[in-house]
Amino acid sequence: MTVTREAIKNYFPDGGLERRLQPLPKYGCIYVRNAKVATGSTLLWLHRLHTGDYGFTPTRHIYRENELPRVWDVGWEVALRMLNGEAFRFSFVRDPIQRVESAYMSKVLKHRRYPGRAALQEILGLPVGRHENLTFEQFIAAIELQDPLRMDAHWRPQHLNLGHGLIEYDLVGRLETFAADAARVRDATGMPDIPMPQWNASNKPATKLLAGRPDLRRKVQDIYARDFELYGY
Repeated sequence: MTVTREAIKNYFPDGGLERRLQPLPKYGCIYVRNAKVATGSTLLWLHRLHTGDYGFTPTRHIYRENELPRVWDVGWEVALRMLNGEAFRFSFVRDPIQRVESAYMSKVLKHRRYPGRAALQEILGLPVGRHENLTFEQFIAAIELQDPLRMDAHWRPQHLNLGHGLIEYDLVGRLETFAADAARVRDATGMPDIPMPQWNASNKPATKLLAGRPDLRRKVQDIYARDFELYGY
């Protein structure tokens, strides 16, 4: 399938896919962001490569402080050629169970003002507010009721975040083998060999929220069935 601007705009009913495209013409590659899969570390790595400032560390938000070119900086014509095969196209995925646990820990328990949290409370008819609880069971129940295409990117199925069926990738790496897969990107593009940064990685990995809950695990497996199938988890 040929990637067009119209197809990108129409992939999600509410748009947004174009905001996750990260072209890097300097190295002939384009990265597609996949929320909750080392996005901050990848952006910091690419920023350092793009600027040559290998020691750069953002003061707060790499998402806001990076100097990477956007689609509108390089131009749609260039970005579309990159997506259609004139660049190395890559992204990363993660075990769907660990990713949804991480999304809950980050966007529900930690960042209680996050707008997506309030939207889930509304879906379930719960009191809305940062002081109101949203259990993991309620979190899963709420996303079960959502249209996957309209989900928040942090818990939307990964194959949708990656534009599956629209974008053909040269590499879909795994968080579990991140350094090795990033080295494959480096080798394919001629990037300098610089240390891989770790940015905003939790020192309390979100695990075991589904331990002893086979009923809840089955629900998660159903929600993310296509991710399990496509990415071999």
